[in-house]
Amino acid sequence: MLLPDPRGLEWQEWADTVVGFNPILRNRVDPDTPWERFAESFCQYVQNAPVPRFFDTWQAWVSAVISTLED
Repeated sequence: MLLPDPRGLEWQEWADTVVGFNPILRNRVDPDTPWERFAESFCQYVQNAPVPRFFDTWQAWVSAVISTLED
């Protein structure tokens, strides 16, 4: 799964990239939603993804997702 490093990216750019390069998310996760809603949808399709409610920012959540999925 392609998950770009969030540093230096705006939310919309990161979300568009993730949905665009990961076919499992296309037509299932809307990159035009607020990060919390995107993250909740993302968790429905990506097993073991951290629950977004435990993170204050989208960057912190993305970093946790990347760390979790790399293991």
